[in-house]
Amino acid sequence: MNTRTITAIEIQKKDPNRISVFLDGEFAFGLHQDVLLECGIAKGDLLSDERIQQILDLEERKRAREKALRLLAVRARSRKELGDRLKQAKFGQSAVEWALAELERLGLIDDGVFARAFGQTRAIVRPSGAYLLRLELRQKGLCDEDVEKGVAAAFAEKNERDQAFELAGRRKRTLAALSEEKARKRLNDFLLRRGFSWDLVTEIMEAWDQL
Repeated sequence: MNTRTITAIEIQKKDPNRISVFLDGEFAFGLHQDVLLECGIAKGDLLSDERIQQILDLEERKRAREKALRLLAVRARSRKELGDRLKQAKFGQSAVEWALAELERLGLIDDGVFARAFGQTRAIVRPSGAYLLRLELRQKGLCDEDVEKGVAAAFAEKNERDQAFELAGRRKRTLAALSEEKARKRLNDFLLRRGFSWDLVTEIMEAWDQL
């Protein structure tokens, strides 16, 4: 069995949290200090190729977790969104799955919670119809059950019809400088793009004078 000897373990100058490991007198790889402690390796240890690979796999898993935490610090994300970003960052499948499982264990990612928060925020910031909301949630990789949690949250305080009428009224006021014909078309198209059903949009357009 091929083995190599740890001849030095040094703190990196640019990042004191990272350690350089030298095998047989040459730099071999860098590790986070937490990974070094978890591995329990020390100067003078003999490492087989298999043991080296285990250490490198652990380092990759920990780096994937740290990357995921940084992404979550920017904004909440679904499990699929996080997984896709980690894969884009060139982490292997095993490291990605490990990192996601760790974050789930810690309660830092939960698709049901994410869906409800997304729906609540969307209702406030950018009201949309149930059709568009379901489409967006599915694109984030959520299962049907979590998608419906998001839709329910979006319309918990104010139903879809009321949100659509309120949005239409605000939008109509911004179109006051246009002719009624053009304003109607702009509003009709706007509501359809926001994912409100054709029947609901028709009802709103028929109530034009009451908006």
